[in-house]
Amino acid sequence: MAAINRLDPVFVADSCIGGLSVLKSLWSSGYASEAIFLADYEINPLGVKDDAAIAGVVDHWISVAGKHSETLIMACNTLSIRYRQLQQSGAKLPQIRHVISMVDCFEEMVRAESGSLEYKKVLIVGTKYTASQNILPEILTKGAPGVQVETIAATELERQVARIEPWDGETCSVLTSSLRQAIENTDVAVLACTCFPMVAVELRALFPDTIFLDPGTYCSKLLEKPDGDPAQELELRVTGHVVTEKQAADFARSYLSSE
Repeated sequence: MAAINRLDPVFVADSCIGGLSVLKSLWSSGYASEAIFLADYEINPLGVKDDAAIAGVVDHWISVAGKHSETLIMACNTLSIRYRQLQQSGAKLPQIRHVISMVDCFEEMVRAESGSLEYKKVLIVGTKYTASQNILPEILTKGAPGVQVETIAATELERQVARIEPWDGETCSVLTSSLRQAIENTDVAVLACTCFPMVAVELRALFPDTIFLDPGTYCSKLLEKPDGDPAQELELRVTGHVVTEKQAADFARSYLSSE
């Protein structure tokens, strides 16, 4: 996917605050300085819904984003996978000039890291929906010769982070024995849920022998870098009742300003 030119603001959407990990990566690289972020908790948890329900959210996000921006960053792996499936099927979708999905970011990651992924054991860690689909494993096997791919659902971990609840990897029950074992037995773990980079420091401390990759850090490769160094501005929108707007705003302020 070639880098795209766009006008500010960039519209970033996720089913929770997880997509802020993508925005943080963009901001640290000098991209998307003016952004609208939708934390659409009204449809969370998305990763346990069926295809039809997820397709409905695809339509909704594109329609909402199109009212404010020429560019939608679909910062949700579940929705991005469904979006790619709809594209491949020729489904009619609402029109917006540019959509960057997490599948696009995953492809960019594989292109950039193909040499280091060859003949490695790679674990894709996502929600139930992401782990059940073939799109990401197929991208890996086509882009990195000899790679051995497995997937695992870590839905409970996603929910813990999404709800802005305290997390201690040493004692937290959401880091199940099967998840621990899977991470310990792989060379590379791909954080295929935008919530997971928010606890990447803790995961790296727990599993020092595993390389962790975040597809969201490759999103900037798909945007044209703007001229100058404009001030960073964020408009935050929160739906549903899982977290309050104040909780989300306080978290965003702290997280986006942290090192």
